[in-house]
Amino acid sequence: MQSVLFFSDKQVREKLFGRVDATRGLLLVTGVRHGPTQRSPELREPFAALEDVFGEVLSQVLVADEGGVDGMWRDPLGDLGERLYPNDKKAAYAASTGYLLLQDGRPRLVVRKHGPPAEDLWFIQEALSRLSPRVPPPDPARRPGARRPEPAPRAPRAPEAEDLEDTPPPRPRPRAAPPAPEPRKVDPWTVLGIARGTSADEARRAFRALIAQYHPDKVAHLAPEFHALAERRTREILDAWAEVERELG
Repeated sequence: MQSVLFFSDKQVREKLFGRVDATRGLLLVTGVRHGPTQRSPELREPFAALEDVFGEVLSQVLVADEGGVDGMWRDPLGDLGERLYPNDKKAAYAASTGYLLLQDGRPRLVVRKHGPPAEDLWFIQEALSRLSPRVPPPDPARRPGARRPEPAPRAPRAPEAEDLEDTPPPRPRPRAAPPAPEPRKVDPWTVLGIARGTSADEARRAFRALIAQYHPDKVAHLAPEFHALAERRTREILDAWAEVERELG
């Protein structure tokens, strides 16, 4: 279940507190920027994917800041952070600026916002997997973040004159194996099973129908290897949809 509250609403603070107190189970609360030309927050990522894949486990409350005069003096998320962490300003600030995860009205975890929806989705799923057995952990191989560069090899020590007298002639080096070919990039439109140029609404419907097939509940009765396959396929679909959505603008 998703709810959208707006800063321009004079009762936004009270409504937010009421949603937090009344929601049982897992609840995600976060703020979003919302302009007149943007789609409704619940239709944007990562929120649409969270609803499609984990909607039976997770509720969402999105607090939209329209940037208008009506809401410029209101800070409902800041008020909620102070209410939940009255003696910890750092934790209150993190809760008001990140993805706040609550369970039965109590704060459990805060996920920092990274920016790209696909990266945020990975970290949100990782946090949810620690709170609910119904949410599988994401693929660790796809964890966002650049790999640390390997250190440069050290130059060999130059041999001394006496070393050269006893040094046997060098053995011929074995020929290096040719580099492995780069993996072929799969067209994201093909992954989603739609033709390039499909309208945004039709593409979104196709994505949601496809991602629903791999919901954890759909494979709960199968062997563990099918769970891993469903998780991997889910990630492929989410990555493909992120690319298609960028192309669609």
